[in-house]
Amino acid sequence: MKELFRYKNQIYNQKDLIETLEKLNIKNGDIIYIHSEIYNFGIPLLPVKELLKALIECFFEVIGKDGTLIMPTFTYSFCNNEVYDKLNSKCTVGALNEFFRLQQGVKRTNDPIFSCAVKGSKEELFLKETTSCFGENSVYDELTKNNAKAILFGGDDLGFTYFHHIEERAKITYRYHKTFKGKIIDENGVQIDKEIQFFCRDLTKKYNMIDQEIFNILDSQKLINRLNFSGAQIVSFEIQKIYTFIFDKLIKNENYLLFPNGEL
Repeated sequence: MKELFRYKNQIYNQKDLIETLEKLNIKNGDIIYIHSEIYNFGIPLLPVKELLKALIECFFEVIGKDGTLIMPTFTYSFCNNEVYDKLNSKCTVGALNEFFRLQQGVKRTNDPIFSCAVKGSKEELFLKETTSCFGENSVYDELTKNNAKAILFGGDDLGFTYFHHIEERAKITYRYHKTFKGKIIDENGVQIDKEIQFFCRDLTKKYNMIDQEIFNILDSQKLINRLNFSGAQIVSFEIQKIYTFIFDKLIKNENYLLFPNGEL
């Protein structure tokens, strides 16, 4: 087993990470969706590419050949009036994510704003065409319907884009649908016209950012698992349970997730 990180004179290797993921209830056959910040974990003990490869090996060791791994590879291409090139548009949300999308057998979704990279036995579920970044047939919709598990690999302060799917389903009013149009270059180099709706934040409203305190509430409801690993935390939870809890709160108070108008 390869050594991964050093934190306070303690070495953490692949076996340690695999055991930690298993303690967080990640199992063979799971669909896992990962947000990550690997540099929260202390001093890397491998060259960057070897480290990233070793981490991905750990995830697949736990979920097995029947599992599916998904990572965000957001480009915001259409927001920036850019072409979304599925093979060449770089991910803007983390070194591990960008490395994963470039690996053999990994596929990327057609979302020109919030794309994801996916590999595994159920990857086709997440490669459907959608007209909405967070709506029906989106990655987030499929994560919910198939009771995937989320992993915040490095702590719960990484942000969690999935919350916007719940907001869209609850039809909150501090966001609105904005249509973006542009061109996609697919895996075969074919250029395609694409139109997609993004459930955008209303920038004219001062207080409409999701409050980080929500994770403390989810903790108190025993909806989250978390363990320390090499100076940081790994957080996991079942997406369907989070959806049900937050959706019910938003129906009663659409500002529930917000600072400072929510009543968490």
